Amino acid sequence: MKQRTEFIIFLLILAGGLILRLAALNDPVSYDEAYTYIAFARQSWFGILSDYSLPNNHILHSLLVKASTGLLGNHPWSLRLPAFFAGLAAIPLVYVLGKRLFNPTTALAASVFVAWLPAIVRYDTVARGYSLISFFTLLVWLLALLALETGRLRYWLGLSVSIALGFFTIPTMALPAGGIYLWIFGEALLRREKRLAVYLRWFVSGLGSGLLIFLLYLPVLLVSGWRKLLANGFVVPVEREAYFSKVLWRQLSATWDLWNLDMPLALSLLLVLGIVLSLAFSWRNAATRLHFAVPMLLWITLTILLRRPNAFDRFWAFLLAPAMLWAAAGWLSAASHLQLGRFRAPDLLSAVSVLALMLVSAASLPSIPEKWSKMSNIEAMAIELQPGLQDGDMVLVGYPNDTPLWYYLSRLGVHDTVWQARPDFERAFVLISTNYGQTPEGVIRDSKLDPALFDLAAATWLGKIGSIESYLIYPVPSK
Repeated sequence: MKQRTEFIIFLLILAGGLILRLAALNDPVSYDEAYTYIAFARQSWFGILSDYSLPNNHILHSLLVKASTGLLGNHPWSLRLPAFFAGLAAIPLVYVLGKRLFNPTTALAASVFVAWLPAIVRYDTVARGYSLISFFTLLVWLLALLALETGRLRYWLGLSVSIALGFFTIPTMALPAGGIYLWIFGEALLRREKRLAVYLRWFVSGLGSGLLIFLLYLPVLLVSGWRKLLANGFVVPVEREAYFSKVLWRQLSATWDLWNLDMPLALSLLLVLGIVLSLAFSWRNAATRLHFAVPMLLWITLTILLRRPNAFDRFWAFLLAPAMLWAAAGWLSAASHLQLGRFRAPDLLSAVSVLALMLVSAASLPSIPEKWSKMSNIEAMAIELQPGLQDGDMVLVGYPNDTPLWYYLSRLGVHDTVWQARPDFERAFVLISTNYGQTPEGVIRDSKLDPALFDLAAATWLGKIGSIESYLIYPVPSK
């Protein structure tokens, strides 16, 4: 009876997480999402596998986006389904990890945090590979536990394959993978494993991961070249002095701000305190000797010192779900000796968190139809432009509205040549954003065209949608 009740509660948590993610699944498409589709997901299967012209190609994610949009059509929600399902799958993974490491009460509370946390929901509803990295981080952690506990080869093999698939999504999988392999080694030592087989399997698993990663990236290495993968401008270490005096702290501050959007500061601080409490208390009740955060933070510190990455918020996104498990474990472990009337404090805290999730998701449910019908200014502008476009037309638009406009025009059946900048055109539709102080001449220059080709003095203002203005400009008349 107790297990059945626990399962029903977990299903309610999963439903709450589903509702919160559905509410954001059809939001307006962002720059990176649009670029993922326009530049990569529309290519052939081999094109996706081999084109690493920009790290924007999260290869496994791009392949899944191609499959989902190919089967279901090109929509914002179908573009996001791979990230959506990966994020949703993280909830049961945290639940299983919580039960194996601690107890069902902690597992349920951690599942609530992962289902609800606004930052996690954002990553789960954006068509990028970050929620897949979070999913593989949790899966690898679980497989590492099973491999150590049982010694079965299938778990070691699953560990290698899962790490390789994470790398195949984004090479930043090196962060959780390194931390997990360090944890396995440290945990084995603390368990006083004297069997050479454990350490041999640990070594072979790492070697196998490396081999699988090499094979998966072989098309990239052969077609795009190793420099595109290993020496592009996004992965080259930042200059040391600037990094430690400015860049690192600026990025960490921005990450904190973004992760705490839509959250009261007090709640954010309580979650952080829960993580600290988990380091102080939860290890006594955990099924492992070594707290997972310790080798992970050690590995991250080594990465920062040696690689100096210009890490944006999504670089660290894989930490959010484990952090929610640590926060839940910390608070419930600290409260484990308290008795509130007939109830144990951990059970009461877990029940309150589940109830809060139910209330938040129930309040969000009525807003889903309205959110799904909401149209962005750039989509409205694409719909406005499309009927009047004809042969010889060109559409120019400034950053960051360019790729979203291309995406929405492509959905309306407009050919790519319309938004490709070229000196030979019959009419040019130039879109500017007043939010960014853009001008028609500036947008033309940013498109690498000479403004002297355009009759700017005779430009016709067509209208404005939100902050986006459109102009019709003809070529300068020939003499």
